[in-house]
Amino acid sequence: MTAAGGLPHNYRFADLTLDVARRCVTRQGEAIELKALDFDLLRFLVEQAPNVVNADVLAEKVWGRHFVSPENVAQRVMLLRQSLSDDASKPRYIETVRNKGYRLIPVVELVPGEAPRAARPWPHRLVAAASALLLTLAAAYWLVGTTDGPTPLARSVAVMPFENRSPYPAQTDFAIGMQDEIVSQLLKINGLRVFRVRPADPEIVRRLNVEVVLGGSVSYADGHIHVSTHLARAATGESLWSDSYEREQGAIFAIQSSIALDVAQELSIELSDAERTRIERVPTTNPRARDLYLAALARQERADLEERLTAINEVEQALALDDRFVEAWVLCATLHGSAQFLDPQNAVKHRNRLELAANRALDLDPEVPKAHAALGFLLLSKKDWVGSEAAFRRALALNMPPSGYLNIYAQLQQSVGHFERARDLNEKTREAEPEDGSNHRFLAFSYAALGNWSTASELYESGERLFGGDPNGERMLNDRLHWYIANNELVQARNIGTTDPLDASMLKNLDTPLQALAELRRAYVDTGPGNSRLRRNIAIWAGHFGDPMLALDAMRAAIDEQGSLAFSLWYPQLARMRRLPDFKAYLREIGMVAYWQEYGWPPFCQPIDQHDFECH
Repeated sequence: MTAAGGLPHNYRFADLTLDVARRCVTRQGEAIELKALDFDLLRFLVEQAPNVVNADVLAEKVWGRHFVSPENVAQRVMLLRQSLSDDASKPRYIETVRNKGYRLIPVVELVPGEAPRAARPWPHRLVAAASALLLTLAAAYWLVGTTDGPTPLARSVAVMPFENRSPYPAQTDFAIGMQDEIVSQLLKINGLRVFRVRPADPEIVRRLNVEVVLGGSVSYADGHIHVSTHLARAATGESLWSDSYEREQGAIFAIQSSIALDVAQELSIELSDAERTRIERVPTTNPRARDLYLAALARQERADLEERLTAINEVEQALALDDRFVEAWVLCATLHGSAQFLDPQNAVKHRNRLELAANRALDLDPEVPKAHAALGFLLLSKKDWVGSEAAFRRALALNMPPSGYLNIYAQLQQSVGHFERARDLNEKTREAEPEDGSNHRFLAFSYAALGNWSTASELYESGERLFGGDPNGERMLNDRLHWYIANNELVQARNIGTTDPLDASMLKNLDTPLQALAELRRAYVDTGPGNSRLRRNIAIWAGHFGDPMLALDAMRAAIDEQGSLAFSLWYPQLARMRRLPDFKAYLREIGMVAYWQEYGWPPFCQPIDQHDFECH
């Protein structure tokens, strides 16, 4: 909307003025600091006034097509109110209209605005400085991109893997860490959507529908680091900017900060003082702590226990050298979170360390999304569904990327029976992290639970090819076997080729249920601590062979030891178990009913009255 002479209108409402050109809000001449996303939200409500706007429309118009739940919208509205000193119980500016959405209360007046400042010309830093790899990628983006397709997500960037150009092959880990750290830096910019793309696949970029792509190369020699970066439009491959950075080894964090600041500048994002301070903050001044952290960061990509424990040891050494190293505390929490599954005998120790690390990170910086997500992971493991939900929602409000912990949030949704929500989260994660084996497994499970067996079966088949050599591949095989049994596809079940002793024995006893149940009861009695997955397996087989009480006892023991296994409660084989009064009592005991009462009931569990419910 423009005024006479082509100048943009500004908006005045109550005692506030919203300046479109300068992207700021003032009260009686005093600027109110708003995050970029808050400004966009307020502007949209102002432009729609006095109409009521529902959460779905806000998610589409303000966030774009990024996954945003109504609860996330409500959280952002709450933060905006706080910035405006608005009281939700007696609102002056923004009203919540129950079951409908939000609207701006004051009458809006259009006032002439000043001409916006001239856009800063693109710097003449030549593309020749970029690596040949990046030029190849840019050409690939042009080949798959299209200018007449969907409008790219505003202010969105895909960060590609950084090529290792060091003469030392071992420095590949350093290049992996560079990509991860730049993603972390960019996530500190409010309103910027950031995707980590691995591997360097133009098709992934096309599906993400981002605005720009950032890539680069890293070389390290003689105590110096050289980083080349290149920013291009995703749809056309048009080069926007390229630059090189060369510093002494100890200045690696300064390079990452410079890249993030330059990207913000090229995208015409005006950073607040707080954002700039967060980006420019040096995580640690201890060179040995830095090197140990970067080594552990790269090592976390490997899924075996030995590598995970080595990474834990490295990051713990880094923290012993600098206990105010926030990023190292977050990595420590992440590593212990995954180690509890690879090292189940020590799961309690890993969870305790996860809790300590996440809380320490939040003590040092309460605005770190991954630390909130790590707590959500911990609380899921401890069966605190309500607390886990709150932690993940806080992480999303702080710009948590659609990868990594978003998969864990999907596991929470599966645990409480919300498989449509879980599927959407899994799909978002798959867009950004197509090689995430754990997410692939849970995406297949979501589709199977929703009754889309053809899609689930395709995912299981592709997952077993992609991840057959790691624990995720083995678990996908086990999941698929149980779904074959649930679907009465017994021939396929017998031909699945499992190496699990219990599964192999149960398949042999499909026609002798009494013998199978006798073996399951012996196995349950003999199972010691640290075998939650075996107990979960016993429960599902017991359900199939007709002993719902054994199924409940075994499943309860499994979940009490590892809360994230609760998604297994919803296998079809356990339908009789779910009708037991003791099952309903257990769900009340572990707080799942409280979760449903606060965040909504799943389709197959519904309240009968205020005192009872039923699961079909």
